[in-house]
Amino acid sequence: PFGTGDFVPYVDFNVYSEGKVVAITQRQLAFLVVNALLGNTAGARNGLNGLLQRCKGFAGHLYSLLSFLAVLSRELEGGKQGSLLAVATPRAVTDEWRQHLSDRMLAAPTLCLDSAGSTSCKLADFMAGGTRFQVVTDIAGSNVGGGAGLCEIANTQEESLVQFYGEIIAFSFFAGGIQGELPVPLVLLGARRYLNEITGQSSAYGGRCGQISSKNWLNDNILEDTVWVQIGDTGGTMAASSFMAVASRCTSCLNQCTLQNMANNNCDAQRRHLDADISLWYQAYEASMYASPVRDAFRTLVRRIGTGPWGAGEWYGDSQQYFLATWLATSLLGGPSLDYYAYSHFCENPGNQCFTLGGDTCRRCVKDSLNTILWDTHCGHRSIHDVIQLFEGRPAASLHQALSSVGTPPGQVFDLL
Repeated sequence: PFGTGDFVPYVDFNVYSEGKVVAITQRQLAFLVVNALLGNTAGARNGLNGLLQRCKGFAGHLYSLLSFLAVLSRELEGGKQGSLLAVATPRAVTDEWRQHLSDRMLAAPTLCLDSAGSTSCKLADFMAGGTRFQVVTDIAGSNVGGGAGLCEIANTQEESLVQFYGEIIAFSFFAGGIQGELPVPLVLLGARRYLNEITGQSSAYGGRCGQISSKNWLNDNILEDTVWVQIGDTGGTMAASSFMAVASRCTSCLNQCTLQNMANNNCDAQRRHLDADISLWYQAYEASMYASPVRDAFRTLVRRIGTGPWGAGEWYGDSQQYFLATWLATSLLGGPSLDYYAYSHFCENPGNQCFTLGGDTCRRCVKDSLNTILWDTHCGHRSIHDVIQLFEGRPAASLHQALSSVGTPPGQVFDLL
């Protein structure tokens, strides 16, 4: 399907260089998956073949890849190439965002708080996908899929989310070597969810991030919305959704506070890496950070950023600080809007987002979280609604300055601001 005879065009994302892009059709990606499953190594050691070797004994990745093929077997009848898919990495992290602090205003984000016992946004859960032009934020570590190596659902979002978005696993073909895993940050434009079921509220799954049903596991509400995009000299349709793997700074790696203090936003170190986090978010979500052939497609598809507790999950950042950091960093992009989702029981650091709600709503949420290391006495007075009201419409610089000098615990960030 590549029109290149016996040769497959190849870009290795594990050989470092800035701004790499692979753009292929659904049929071309399916061709790579089928050959890998049937034992054809394509004459090279690539990440997909390596995955199939190291993941023997696990089932998640097989459900994911076979479901991807099953859906396309119906959609691509008659030899259709299908829609385009593009994986891309940005150039190196910079502080270019600083030039926008004065001229970019803080627009109110969309708040999806019903899973934490507060207001609803009427949107689908960001991890389930399905909201037109919303990108799913994978709360990543150093590589796509984390410690589970793309093999199976686990207890963290980064390890589990990839299983539901099979194209990400398939694109590991372009990560060289037997342990080939895609680097972070990385975006997959045109990504779709092929499996049921996953949401950020993990209490229904025994604390794990999602579950694959033993029957009827295909996503029967798969996104069919497409949009025309241009990638270099090639035009075509893409699914109107995307997947972004992006890491924050790791607070728990600093070893400066106990886990219980971090879970209660009671650690000063949680508040002292704001600029590094803005740089990482900006690197991932700013279109100009990517190679020029993919920028227009990026701007077309990435119009809403769906995220949960980025930075305040497995790495135990401060949920109030990180909400404000992602709101600030998104405002500096000058394009996409922020859809922020909070949960009483996320699969990482469960209940910590309750502190964004403030007052009695926070205390009820902490109780519902069933996380015994949380202190409901640590719920502050001010809520996410109060802090948005305080800064909405002001220059990004005002929030940056306030966060850069925010006080120390035990006061919660919102109250101190």
